[in-house]
Amino acid sequence: MRTTPFIAALIGLLLTQAANAFQVRPVRVDLGSRASATQLMVHNPTNRPLLLQAEVFDWSQPDEGRDELRPSTALIVNPPIVEIAPGASQVVRVGLRGPVEAGVERSYRVWLTQVATPELLESGVQLLMRVSLPVFVTGTGTPPPQPQWRQTKAGVEMSNTGARHIQVRALKLIDTDGRSTTLGPCYALPAGQCRWARPPGWAAGALRWEADSDAGPLAGALDAPAE
Repeated sequence: MRTTPFIAALIGLLLTQAANAFQVRPVRVDLGSRASATQLMVHNPTNRPLLLQAEVFDWSQPDEGRDELRPSTALIVNPPIVEIAPGASQVVRVGLRGPVEAGVERSYRVWLTQVATPELLESGVQLLMRVSLPVFVTGTGTPPPQPQWRQTKAGVEMSNTGARHIQVRALKLIDTDGRSTTLGPCYALPAGQCRWARPPGWAAGALRWEADSDAGPLAGALDAPAE
């Protein structure tokens, strides 16, 4: 379908509104016995009041890397509903409701969702924004992640058999002809998995890989997948 100049301009406007709706720092939360609470700084760069609602979810990967979210009360987000004036910032605190379990890591997602306000409704078409922040609660003595890599007919897979998550920020693949491509990002929770599809036009042959991860730089080689 051909994109007209009007449609292109409208898409650009909506994307600009989404990008400028609100900003959050940091974009990831790590909690544990030494730090049972932290704070987020939420900034409203627009010229309209911003209303946000916070929700907490248990985060798991029960089925080959597929994310599953379930409402949770394990974390406290205060305030759960916040209004931020134009150009202003607001502190939102995230903390644990109970004790930290030793030897395990628990994974959560905090959603900050923009709520429609009369000002937004009166201004016409608006694209409401949601930010999903990963939260990891790691107990003392929790073993590290254990990524296991393999190549399949569909692409590359990484299974995490360790007790902590691993985040791949970027995965670089190099084939036997020297071609390279960069894929990612992906989280593999404990017992979870990441999958990257083989780039179009690439044969299912041996390749090398390099990963930029929160566990440090990783690299290796993979044989061609079994027939």
